[in-house]
Amino acid sequence: MLHSFIRTAKLRCWLSRADCPPAIQECKVLFDRMYAPKSATSLDEELAEDPLDDSAVLRARLKFNGIIYSRASTHVGNSQVLFYPQGDRLSSPVPGSIQHIYAMPTGELVFALHRQLPFDHHDTIDPFAVYPDFPAKLYSSSFSSHLENVKVSWVVSHFARWEILSDRVVILSLCRVSTVIPKILSISV
Repeated sequence: MLHSFIRTAKLRCWLSRADCPPAIQECKVLFDRMYAPKSATSLDEELAEDPLDDSAVLRARLKFNGIIYSRASTHVGNSQVLFYPQGDRLSSPVPGSIQHIYAMPTGELVFALHRQLPFDHHDTIDPFAVYPDFPAKLYSSSFSSHLENVKVSWVVSHFARWEILSDRVVILSLCRVSTVIPKILSISV
């Protein structure tokens, strides 16, 4: 492993030299993209092309505001997100699985994802509905067949997915909550 690291360091050094041929320097661009991905902390740092364009550069993962997102083919757990449909924060967040990560021409980061389908069997009651403080819900084990564009700013959190039967899963929100305990004020009379 140490020998691989040393060889990689020597190759990077050689590719960075001023006398390196231009054709080989083009390989350095690909090498850097493949083996040294940068994470983003703001929209300006993370740019890619529209995936509908043939020259699009799709990302395998993205670190945004300290949270890591990945496409499902890279890391299933980091691809599972709860989001507000169409950015409507008055609606309930819905689960989806990220398939692609890219940026709009404006530079705004977008996930192309498949939405988790609701569980619509009328004879089955969601056992988690009676626990409003426990953020779990019953869903179908299937996903929507079409991709939906979701802006990073619409994402609420990741979720955990547990298949309880072949046709249904439990989705549990992994939303971060404050660990600050409010002080109780006592008023003496």
